[in-house]
Amino acid sequence: MAPASGSMEIQEISIKANKLILEDEQNQGTAAAATATITTGERCNFTKLPWHGVLEIMLKVPIEGLMRCRYVCKAWHELLLDPSFAKLYNGGSSSPAVVVLLQSSLFPHGNSGALYLIEPQEEEPSTIIAKFDHFPYLESTLVNSCNGLICSCDIRMGNPIYISNPVRGEFLTLPKGETNPDRQFVSGFGFSAKSNQYKVIKYSKFVEIYTLGTGAWRRSKRVPPARHQSLFGIFFNGALHWLVKLPNQSVLIRCFDLDDEKFQTIPLPLSTFYEVNFIRTHVGVLGNCLCLSSIAASISSVWEIQIWVMKEYGVRESWIKELTIKYPTPVEYWWSLQSIKVVTCLKNGEVVFDCEGCPAVYNVEQEKFRLLKPNGISLTHVNGIAHASSFVSLKDIAMGDGSKLFNF
Repeated sequence: MAPASGSMEIQEISIKANKLILEDEQNQGTAAAATATITTGERCNFTKLPWHGVLEIMLKVPIEGLMRCRYVCKAWHELLLDPSFAKLYNGGSSSPAVVVLLQSSLFPHGNSGALYLIEPQEEEPSTIIAKFDHFPYLESTLVNSCNGLICSCDIRMGNPIYISNPVRGEFLTLPKGETNPDRQFVSGFGFSAKSNQYKVIKYSKFVEIYTLGTGAWRRSKRVPPARHQSLFGIFFNGALHWLVKLPNQSVLIRCFDLDDEKFQTIPLPLSTFYEVNFIRTHVGVLGNCLCLSSIAASISSVWEIQIWVMKEYGVRESWIKELTIKYPTPVEYWWSLQSIKVVTCLKNGEVVFDCEGCPAVYNVEQEKFRLLKPNGISLTHVNGIAHASSFVSLKDIAMGDGSKLFNF
């Protein structure tokens, strides 16, 4: 049943539904009169279903299924994009399933050509839930995803930066900040639970913060110098995380808390390995823990993939080695790995990796990799991130922003 607190939303949806259904019936009647070959029995008339029943069903359908429902009829299209439905749907107890976003480019480190929403299967080929080959994805590179919203930017110029929701087909372009586009900058996107706001962070020498809904960047404190392993921060536990090497050559995780807008540091496992192997190590999230993935030489000098997880956030002693994976040979998978990063953990315990632009799934029980091939297609130069779809509208989040909202 729909939540009791949503009775007003249900009533509002019902009123809109009745109006749109009448319009649909009139349109269908006109079309039937004009086309004698189509009879009433041949038409699939969804408007004959009781609307409260349709609503109950829709609230239980996965978001990826609702994306297809938008194209059934005008009434369903309009109401699935209605803020009242989004409140009811997002107010449910079940959390959205995490899928994989793959962005495929013709060239490495370049802007992309298409965005694929993938549901990995236990046996390939995996399923393409949706493909987005629209602007802004044609002109930008994925930064990260948070609560169903995607941040992307032109990696070559630093600007523009886009925030989008592919499920709703909405995106907006952020105004330019003060960061010189000729200088390398790092950025990230996340949500502050304390202020209930979404924030974009970028910095070179100084931090610049853009809060969705404000319409302007704010310049914050100066940043201590460090070399970043990756341009884009990993959002976890209310903060953005980067692996950095300081001028004294020590390596640690630098994080920026989106609530108090301050930098903090998280120590790595007690080892000097990461100081030597900095370029082969990535920060990620595995399950509900911060993690490190790295390629290392074992005691017997055999290369292996090590996955460490921080069981208790911020506590150095809680780091444990979760997985040790035999290094895959180029003959097996047609790659020669220099680094590997965790994308997400699937419900069945398998781990999705980004192997230098080649997406792969690792079966922990079988101790085997397999290439992730959506609909049997081998993708190269891929950027992969975890994504939980949402019906959250940018109209609500960026209200008062002044930025123009576009649809695709």
